Amino acid sequence: MNNLIIMPRMLNWRTKYRYAVYERNIVEREGRIYSRAFIVVKNEYGVIVRFTRLHEFVTNYDGRVFRPITTNVVNKMRYVCMMLNYILLDHYEIYRIDHVFGITRESLECFFMDYALSEKKTGGYRGEESIEKCVSTVSAFFRKMISKYGGYMELREEDLYKEKEAYTHKGKIEKHMVPSFEIYGIPTVKRIFRDIPTQVFQLLLNLAIRYTPDIALAIALQAFAGLRPGEVCNVRQENSPAGRGIAFTYIDGKPIKVEIDLTREIAMRSDGVVCGRIKKERKQCVYTPFIEAFCTVYRKHLLYLEAHSFETEYCPLFINSKGLAMTYENYADRFHKLVYEHLRPMLIDHPDPECRIYGQMLYENNLGPHSLRHWFSVQLALRGEDVAQLQFWRGDKDPQSAFLYLQNKGDLMRELSKSNEMLAAILMAEAKRYE
Repeated sequence: MNNLIIMPRMLNWRTKYRYAVYERNIVEREGRIYSRAFIVVKNEYGVIVRFTRLHEFVTNYDGRVFRPITTNVVNKMRYVCMMLNYILLDHYEIYRIDHVFGITRESLECFFMDYALSEKKTGGYRGEESIEKCVSTVSAFFRKMISKYGGYMELREEDLYKEKEAYTHKGKIEKHMVPSFEIYGIPTVKRIFRDIPTQVFQLLLNLAIRYTPDIALAIALQAFAGLRPGEVCNVRQENSPAGRGIAFTYIDGKPIKVEIDLTREIAMRSDGVVCGRIKKERKQCVYTPFIEAFCTVYRKHLLYLEAHSFETEYCPLFINSKGLAMTYENYADRFHKLVYEHLRPMLIDHPDPECRIYGQMLYENNLGPHSLRHWFSVQLALRGEDVAQLQFWRGDKDPQSAFLYLQNKGDLMRELSKSNEMLAAILMAEAKRYE
């Protein structure tokens, strides 16, 4: 129980220590990689001075016996650390609480309100989803702690939860325990700049082939197969010792299927750095109408790999300047370089007024690699795919995101009425210019 407490006693020690999350990556014999996270105490220099046992009370799959070894609760731990720093350290003069057992409902409510109403470092305020996640995570943390140390704590479960009735899909009434806090927040409109006109996308990919050939295929994987940026960095080469990361099926010499293996996260480089995360483990195919264009970019990428060295025991499909597997951060940096050093200047001087307007928008908005998956989803909706197909091709766990694209299909068709159905032919012609 002493490990829960936590801080050394010294004059003004609260100004010198912080609760933080320490994450350690573990590689199994088969190459599968997963993380373990701990809540620790760090000093003013960022050095860990104590490990706590608080991570034991931050979990997924509450009430279940089986928990996947790859379960990762780092984001939940960060909410708990924010709360501990707020109550026990930053506002000690107000609450005078020395121990996690002494935290009260009132101090928690103040933390939640401050979290909801304080402006983020990047500007704007936290949205409803973020506030609800914070409240539910911290409430569940204390609920689990009460179940073990209830006799020592100020909080009781009734301070955290209230009973709520809800109808099931069969019409029966079920009772659920939900957090009893009511937190006021500032309404926010989440605006993400991610729309890419098809003409602009064509220019982007062509420029990538010319100026950033290390990520041209990564862009194609996102735009033609719907992969997330972190998933792209988990793709292995065809001849990988860990199994083919990408597989082609041919009939009469023509590719009819391209399948990417995202069935597990494995180590991609010798230093143990995690390159990216797979949100849903699966085998993902390139969307059939885009196979020909994808293969054109793929052949260009093979020429790039032949001219550069890499770790053959891992065979990553995407490598950085040192020959190590490219991380999500590497990819994002390269993508931004492509957009702001090459795409934006070209658009500003483009003869098409719509391209010039979009180029101006890039001076006011940040275009990230997530926009490519959005472009892919828009193309699926415009080509008449239903909810089930959108969910399949996007690799979603649930159909909610697919519903949103279909609900907005009319707007998408008006905005993208000039979508070029001859994309593959144009890309092939452009790529051959640089062979």
